Amino acid sequence: MDGKELEKYMRAGEIAFEAKKLAEKIVRPGTPILKIAEEIEELIRSRGAAPAFPTNISINHVAAHRTPYVGDTEVVPEGAVVKVDIGVHVDGYIADTAITIVLDDRFESLAEAVRSALLKALKKVRAGARFRDVGFVIEREIKAAGFKPIKNLSGHSLGRYQIHGGEYIPNYRDALAIGRFRSGGAYAIEPFGTNGRGYVVEDRSSIQIFALRSIRGSVSGFEAEVLDVIRSRFSTLPFCERWLVDLGDIDAVRGALRGLVAKKILTQYPVLVEAGRGMVAQFEETVYVTSSGVYITTNPELVT
Repeated sequence: MDGKELEKYMRAGEIAFEAKKLAEKIVRPGTPILKIAEEIEELIRSRGAAPAFPTNISINHVAAHRTPYVGDTEVVPEGAVVKVDIGVHVDGYIADTAITIVLDDRFESLAEAVRSALLKALKKVRAGARFRDVGFVIEREIKAAGFKPIKNLSGHSLGRYQIHGGEYIPNYRDALAIGRFRSGGAYAIEPFGTNGRGYVVEDRSSIQIFALRSIRGSVSGFEAEVLDVIRSRFSTLPFCERWLVDLGDIDAVRGALRGLVAKKILTQYPVLVEAGRGMVAQFEETVYVTSSGVYITTNPELVT
């Protein structure tokens, strides 16, 4: 990793931190989630970067992959537990960060348990450290507070234009997680906790996020136009229909996306919900590992 690439990781992290602070200010009961997402993404673009994925605004038992669609009317309810997951990239170098905003004091202990798990996990990160040991710290901290880690959600490595770089960092002590942090690697440490069953299931009736899977396959007409735009704007990063409204009628765009999914050119990210409909909290920071130390790119207030 040369200095310029590290500089881009750090710049993406600075912008993500700023976006996270904005989220803390604007997530309030009655606020449309569409407004929240658009304000966060506009801030990112105004700083000379781009969203690395659509802003996720996942409420209560929804854990991940909920982003507003065109015309979305959902608002933040009273007493909600709101996860805001933000991605920023600078020339493909990604910062991935998330916070939980609790609007009911009854769930503050859940959020605090997950926040504490993240902070303690970050102290374990160093070149050569085992992924499973980070998972053990997360599981221990969340369980000690009386909650469960969500075992089928995990942290992950980051690659250039790759939000999931091929390695996973468990949220429990998974004996099969044999990987280690390497010098020159970027990683998202991402604990989820719940008062529910401890795992998520897919809601395949609710899909708002897509990503390019393959350029193979025969497409023509409007599908080909949409595919060309996806490749040029997003590369392999996730995107949503909101980012394609300039292409014309939204129903036509949706039809093209469905067609590209059917041809296995696009992959889908179903909304993920806690299996027992328990409340879910999430916190996340991105780290960049060197032989001499660790940069927490998405939070200058933290040191390892």
